[in-house]
Parts: sequence; C-alpha cells; structure tokens
Amino acid sequence: MKYGLIAVIIVAVALFYFMSQSNKADAERLKQAEIAHQQKLEQDKVNEASLEQASLTRQAEAEKAKILKADAERLKSESDAKKMEQAKQDKIKKDIKFIEDKAKVGLFDPEAAKFRNIKGNCGEINAKNKVGGYTGYRRFIYDAEFDNVSIEDEKDGLYNPEMMNILWEKKCP
Repeated sequence: MKYGLIAVIIVAVALFYFMSQSNKADAERLKQAEIAHQQKLEQDKVNEASLEQASLTRQAEAEKAKILKADAERLKSESDAKKMEQAKQDKIKKDIKFIEDKAKVGLFDPEAAKFRNIKGNCGEINAKNKVGGYTGYRRFIYDAEFDNVSIEDEKDGLYNPEMMNILWEKKCP
C-alpha cells in the first residue's frame, strides 16, 4: 500500500505538474492573443487616421480642382469678352476707315486729309485746297442710305453752317 500511495502521489504530482504547464501555455497563448488584439486595434486606428487623411486630401484636391476650373472659366470668359471687345473695336475702326475713304473721294488731295472727332457717321475733316494749304476742320456727315458724304461748305454752299447744324442735330449723336 505504501507503494500504491506513493504511486498515487506521484500521479497526482505529475497531473498537477502537467495541468500547471497546460495553464502556463494557455496563459501564454491568451497573453499573445491579447497582444495581437491590441496590435490589431492600433493598426485599425492607424488605418482609420490614414483613411481620414486621404479623405481630407481628396476633399482638398477636389476643392483645388473646383477653384482651378472656376479660374479657367473666368479666364475663358474674360478672353471671350476681350475677343468680343476687340471685334467690336475692329468693326468700329473698319467703319471709320470706310467713312474716311468715302469722305476723301471728292477732295483735291485725299491722302493729306486729316480727321478728328469721328462718332458714328459724323466727324470733322481738314483737307488741303488747290494752293496746298489746309482749309481748317469742317464737319461732315456720311449718309449710308444714299452712300453720300456731305461736307460743310463756306457760307454760300448747299451745306452752309446753318444747314449743317440742322443735319448735325438730326443725324449725329
């Protein structure tokens, strides 16, 4: 019986020893699982922060793209406005050149004619006379309906200053 009791004690000690070893292994696995869980939580926080940063970056890029698009549209509209203004100025210059050419037709020295204050179909012209001197600025009106230029004459002509005043008030802005 002594041997039986010793065997039972040895078996009990061995059983407790193996149980203790098993508990240590379980505790170690539990500790490693806890560490892995903590690392996963930290990684999730890092991923969440990077996703938030990426989202903010995308929003900033979208805002920047929107601003660039608005600037491009503004520049395009300004460019279009400048082109329209340039086209308008070109048309005005072309019209003025046309009227000047029409006014030069009946002059003694058409190349020497000087113009000023041209507004619409009206303006002032200074041309040379037969002697070669300038006569002074006189008013003129271009009538597009009859394709005719009326130049203010001296006191005795058809377009004397009184008649030109009447025409000027009616046809010139």
